[in-house]
Amino acid sequence: MNIEKAIKNAPLTPGVYLFRNKTHRILYIGKAANLRARLRSYLKPGWKEQMLRVASSVEWEELDSDIEALIRESELVKKHKPHFNILLRDDKNYFFIAFTKETFPHIYLTHQPTSDNKTAYIGPFTDGESIKRVLRLLRHAFPYCTCPTHTRHKRKCVNAEIGKCLGFCCADIPYSKQARLDYRANITAIKKVLSGKTKILERNLLKKMSAFARAKKYEHAATLRDQIASLNRIFQHSPYLKKDISEDREKALNTLKDLLHLTKIPFRIECYDISHHQGDTSVASMVVFENGIPQKNEYRKFIMRSVIGINDPAMMHEVLARRMRHDEWQLPDLIIVDGGKTQLGAARLAIRERIPVASIAKREEELHVPRIKMPFKLKSLPSPLLHMITHFRDEAHRFAISFHRKRRRRLVVHKKGLKGETGRLVTKR
Repeated sequence: MNIEKAIKNAPLTPGVYLFRNKTHRILYIGKAANLRARLRSYLKPGWKEQMLRVASSVEWEELDSDIEALIRESELVKKHKPHFNILLRDDKNYFFIAFTKETFPHIYLTHQPTSDNKTAYIGPFTDGESIKRVLRLLRHAFPYCTCPTHTRHKRKCVNAEIGKCLGFCCADIPYSKQARLDYRANITAIKKVLSGKTKILERNLLKKMSAFARAKKYEHAATLRDQIASLNRIFQHSPYLKKDISEDREKALNTLKDLLHLTKIPFRIECYDISHHQGDTSVASMVVFENGIPQKNEYRKFIMRSVIGINDPAMMHEVLARRMRHDEWQLPDLIIVDGGKTQLGAARLAIRERIPVASIAKREEELHVPRIKMPFKLKSLPSPLLHMITHFRDEAHRFAISFHRKRRRRLVVHKKGLKGETGRLVTKR
C-alpha cells in the first residue's frame, strides 16, 4: 500500500505516526489529535517534501487521547532519534521538563538540559505549549510548588489557597516528615505520567487507596481517589491540547448562558481581580475575553484612589464604578469578579444591574451567582466550562499580580531616591 492510499485509510483518532524508508528505518515521528487529518497535510507541498522523497511507508499507533500522543511521541523520538526530526527542528528547539533535586523539587521547561547532578530531565517534547497545558492539568491532581526557589512566605501562598500547592513547601510553617513524603510522591507521580507510565501509577494509587481504606484512614484514601479521578479526566478521549478549540469554547459559553440564566450567549466577558500588600499599593485588573479568547489590547489596569486599608469589596465597587463611567469602552455581556458573596454584592451595586455578574471564590473554588442561594462548586461544572472559567480567573489574577509587583518596585525605588539612596528619582504614577 503506497503512502497516499495509507493516509486515506488512517483513523480519525489521536495517536503517533512513523514514516519509514525502504530498509524500514524510521525517518520521522509525529503526533496528532486526528491522525488522518494530520497525515493528509503531508500530501500538500511544503517542508515535508524532502522527507517524503525517501519515505516508502507510514504507520501509526492509535491512542486514547492527544495527551498520550504527546507523551508517546517524546518516548519514541528519544529512543529512535529519527534523522528528519533532528534536521527539521534542531535540538535547541525541543523542550525538556526539568525536575530539581531540592527538598521540595521544582518543575520547569528548558531547551538545553545540563549534565549536572542537581536536575533530572524528561523529554524531548516537540510542542512546548501543549506540555505546559499538561503540567497545568497535572498540577490540579498532584500539587507542587512554583514559587521562586528559596522564596519563603510567612503564610501559605495564593496557589496553596486554591489547591495548586501544598503550602508548607514555600512557607515558614512547620511540616511533618509525612508532608514532605507526600510532596515527593506528587513529583514522582508527575514523572511517571510524563514518562508514559500512567497505568502503573494508577495501579499503585489504587493499591494505596485500598490500604488506607482498610486502615480507616479515610481522608488519605479520599485524596488518592480524587487523584485517580483527575488522571482519568485528563486522559479521557478529549481534545485538551487541540489548537482549534472552538467547539469546546462554544459548549462552555452555552453552558455558562444556561447556568447564569442569561438571555444570550455571553460573547464579551470582562473579569476583575484585586491585588494589594496588606492594603498597601492596591491595584486592580480588568481582562477581556471575546468568544472565550483573550483580547489583550483591551486589558486595563486600575490604581485604587479612595479605598484605604484592606477592604476588597470596597475596592471592587470603586473599580467597577469607574469602569462604568467609560462610555467609550464597549459594554460586556457578563462581568466576573474575584471573591465571594460580599464582592458579588459590591459589584452588583456598582453596575446597578446593567450587566449580568458572577463571582469566583478562589479559596472555596466556588462560583457565586445572584439570586441563587447555594454557589456552584467549580469541580462539579462540565469540563469545558471549568477550564474556561479557571482560565478567566487565572488570567485576571496574573495581570493584577504583575501590575502590583511593578508598582511596588517603582514606589520602592522612588522612596529610596527621595532619601538619597539612589542616583535618580523615579516618577510615582
